[in-house]
Amino acid sequence: MILTVVTIVVVTVLAVVIVGVVAALLTDDRDPSVVLAWLFVILLIPVLGVVAYFFIGRNHRRESRRHSERRERVEARSERSLDPVLASAQGFSTAAVATLSGSPGQRVESAGRREGGTVPLPAQDVRLYFTGADKFRDLFVDLRGARERIDLMYLIWEQDELTAEVTEILLDRLAAGVRVNVIYDWLSSLPYRKQELERLAEAGAAVVPCYKRARQLNYRNHMKMALIDGAVVYSGGMNMGQEYVDGGRRFDTWRDTHFRMTGPVVAPYLQLFAATWSMNGRDEDLFAGWAPPAPATAGEGIPVQVLHSSVSTPFPTIRDVFVVALTTARERAWIQSPYFVPDEPLLTAMCVAASSGVDVRLMMTGLPDKKLPFNAAHAYFPTALAAGVRVFKYDAGFLHAKTVTVDAEVAIIGTCNWDIRSLILHDEVVSVFYSGEIARSCADQYERDLEHCSEVTLADLSALSTWERVRNSVCRLFSRLL
Repeated sequence: MILTVVTIVVVTVLAVVIVGVVAALLTDDRDPSVVLAWLFVILLIPVLGVVAYFFIGRNHRRESRRHSERRERVEARSERSLDPVLASAQGFSTAAVATLSGSPGQRVESAGRREGGTVPLPAQDVRLYFTGADKFRDLFVDLRGARERIDLMYLIWEQDELTAEVTEILLDRLAAGVRVNVIYDWLSSLPYRKQELERLAEAGAAVVPCYKRARQLNYRNHMKMALIDGAVVYSGGMNMGQEYVDGGRRFDTWRDTHFRMTGPVVAPYLQLFAATWSMNGRDEDLFAGWAPPAPATAGEGIPVQVLHSSVSTPFPTIRDVFVVALTTARERAWIQSPYFVPDEPLLTAMCVAASSGVDVRLMMTGLPDKKLPFNAAHAYFPTALAAGVRVFKYDAGFLHAKTVTVDAEVAIIGTCNWDIRSLILHDEVVSVFYSGEIARSCADQYERDLEHCSEVTLADLSALSTWERVRNSVCRLFSRLL
């Protein structure tokens, strides 16, 4: 009798919870395909489905009033901090926008700016890195030369021979009176030991984990940046770990793209670092005492527009700029991303661009680190290939680069993958280089990478077994559960 009553109570509670979750989904403002995917899972496996929805499915764009007010204060402070930089570069920015008139870059710049990005700002001493060895060599030199502050933010902070060297450099700088701030993503870095970060904290560094609360576990701070004395910025695809140099235990090689810049364009990166710092429990204004770089005149430096998007921004700015880049390209749009799980607007833009005669190419890794997105990508290939998109898989090692090259004019380099998590949920940052020289460098590297690729054809997809097709389709379905 008691057991029967308990069973009735449990079933009733579960039914009420399921009804509540279904009601929340039906009134949500997300992509209908995401809502339908969650409904399918909850109805198919109610208990596990509800638990999964609680941790990774809820839409937290609707913030609490307290959190929203805090964000507004941080954003207002960040905007004020950028005002001197924008004012000093106004002549440069105006000339750069005028130069883009009538080109695909004009539409890209306009979309990025209207959805919250910066105007094009001058970048000096721009260096591109296509290997981790080159990037970390220069980063170590800059870290050792730091005189005032070092700000580091990475999705993943491992503990290995590379981080051991970084730790010793940072300890030396701390002893010399340099301020060191480290931000890392808590969940992504959870598998790695923290002894080195603890040593840094004990020596006076500020070490801050991101997205540590249960309600935040579905979100990632996917940004990677290193700022030295507020004057130099590194950003791109590489995290802090030895595998980004040599592939580690899993891969023979690691192909990635990163960059280093100086000049006024560093300011938006410092702004993002300071805002992330404040939104994760540190309310100190990191801009305090920072002097903006010297004003730039028209024609000085490379025009670079910095774009940021996350679950909390009003627009999926980076995704929208990718769409505009595809739909305005005249000759080519060459894409590199380790993963390919696009939403409908992005997939449609790729297909429309390709069917209109633009040379649209997607290069992704052929050696996966995560099976689910790798398998899911294959379920999108038939649509893309039928429209004329060419798809390549990089087979020499792990391809982790995140780049888009449009014609011979625009290169977009940063942290954002071509998958739904990066496009919609993650904190991401990219730089749009309005430079023929940078675009040519990226295109040249793309062609070198093609030598290590195999092209995917419709015949290859037709040869897949029934099980492989079903598996890929199921993975595609689960890729929508965001």
